[in-house]
Amino acid sequence: MKQRPAPPSDGPSNRPFNDPSDRPHGVPAGRPSPGAEPAPEEGSRALPLWFLVSLVAAVATSSFDLPFKVLGLGFSVLALVLGIATLVRAVRRRLGGLVRVTAAVGVGLAGFLALSTAVLIALWPVTADYEDCIDTALTLAAERVCQDRLLTLNGMLPE
Repeated sequence: MKQRPAPPSDGPSNRPFNDPSDRPHGVPAGRPSPGAEPAPEEGSRALPLWFLVSLVAAVATSSFDLPFKVLGLGFSVLALVLGIATLVRAVRRRLGGLVRVTAAVGVGLAGFLALSTAVLIALWPVTADYEDCIDTALTLAAERVCQDRLLTLNGMLPE
């Protein structure tokens, strides 16, 4: 009497990993099934990357002369929004402490840049006068005069 071969088990098989018989009919290889949700990690690197790019752009453009300081304010507000979103995502996903601390420091830097650039733009006439004065100052004494005028906001504050 001949013995029958054992039925297939759930263990490892000799079929290739991407065997067409494992997929539902009509679903091409390498693509998720129509109702499958994307993995939460797929887009997780884009937000911190854009946050970093906007923060670097904010730092780079905040030192421009007027009227280009407005670009610095725009980039720093964008970095602030993206940084808060990054920080919230890091806390919700319970990422490591270094990621959270780095995002928090970035948010603080973006907030500081936004506030300081907004103050310089709010004091546009004083800032423009100071930039013109420093551009034309040839000596250290002339630079000190420009700084003294800035500290009193061109006569707005008492000395």
